[in-house]
Amino acid sequence: MEVKDSVHYYLKCETCKATFNGDEGLYQCRICGGRLWVQYGDRVIKDNWIDLSKQGIWKFWRLLPINNPANAVTLGEGNTPLLKCQSLARLENLAELWIKYEGTNPTGSFKDRNAAVSVTKAVELKAKAVAIASDGNAGPAVAAYAAKAGLPCYVFMPSCTAPQDIAHAMTFGAQVFKVRGEGMVNDCIALIEELKDDFQWHHLTTAGPVNPYQLEGPKTIAYEIALDFGGVMPDWIAIPAGGGGLLVAVFRALKELECFGLIDRLPRLLCVQAEACAPIVKAFQERRPIEQWRNPGPTKAIPIAVPLPLDGAEAIRALDECGGQAVSVNETEISHAQDLLASREGIYASAAGSVALAGALKARKLGIINASHRVVVLVTASGLKALGSYASGLLDRVPEVTGVEDVRKSLRGLF
Repeated sequence: MEVKDSVHYYLKCETCKATFNGDEGLYQCRICGGRLWVQYGDRVIKDNWIDLSKQGIWKFWRLLPINNPANAVTLGEGNTPLLKCQSLARLENLAELWIKYEGTNPTGSFKDRNAAVSVTKAVELKAKAVAIASDGNAGPAVAAYAAKAGLPCYVFMPSCTAPQDIAHAMTFGAQVFKVRGEGMVNDCIALIEELKDDFQWHHLTTAGPVNPYQLEGPKTIAYEIALDFGGVMPDWIAIPAGGGGLLVAVFRALKELECFGLIDRLPRLLCVQAEACAPIVKAFQERRPIEQWRNPGPTKAIPIAVPLPLDGAEAIRALDECGGQAVSVNETEISHAQDLLASREGIYASAAGSVALAGALKARKLGIINASHRVVVLVTASGLKALGSYASGLLDRVPEVTGVEDVRKSLRGLF
């Protein structure tokens, strides 16, 4: 059908190629039920892609699928720091290593970018309530933004979700359901899809096939990196993957910037997953279609343990187009990366948030990344979100003292 120029974006079905006006507010194709992609019209060009009168992610509103940025539901997300890590670069014999640290977002993870866009869109569509499937960070993020917007929020979380993440979502007034099942977060997604019409929920899970709008939020990470580097891009960007949406979003943003002539080249992307649940890495390395990961093993990185990644196939296509690679990392490698970030660079990241660094270090050892490369690592979440569980392992190493002699005894041999 013909798309009218009513707003600066429109929707296109991946399957039947039908197009729809951006202000229709569809979540899936009205004709065939297929996945929708947000597309931007000719009004978005290189000379007006940034609106410096806005803050955070909203200065990129012309590349976001919302109609009026003045009505944005915001808690101050975006503008996260890009930190040069000289100590780690020397340790790993790298020319340059940078951390894009998403832990400074309002609820402590990059998912606030998704939540800000998807909740704003839901408000524009006059939603009465929102629902989300989450095994970690996305649930609390949507709960917070829904609270800001005055919307009831229902969060479905796998029973293996860390207690602090469940409590975090509940803090913002969300109704949380713990879901039993081998499919983990995929079972939660299926439940919401089955019930959304009954309860009139707007489904805000961070997976493109169920919500095309939220995927646009984390594109702003790439826009910020490009601005910070003045368009001279790194050789590699290392990205953790659960469902694959973050990698897809970053790649789409990079392609837009390349099309506008705003970056000097397309960086290669490194997809990193935990060995306990690595369906994207397995499919990429074996050159096979993605299959559901059976019996995911225990992992510290629960938020990226997604047995059937709904954006996985698109993530692999992105890796192929940019000449990227994919690696998986074990629990020891994740913990080592988490400890290095804290002890060498003063960055306290969650286990899942440290996965991309673990992957970059592994890729360096494998020769995928070489010494001359400039590398950016996306550290996606703050460790403060899981401080209780991490601290329990440290407290046994704290000596208890009552006076000077006890201190001297504890420090004997260290000086």
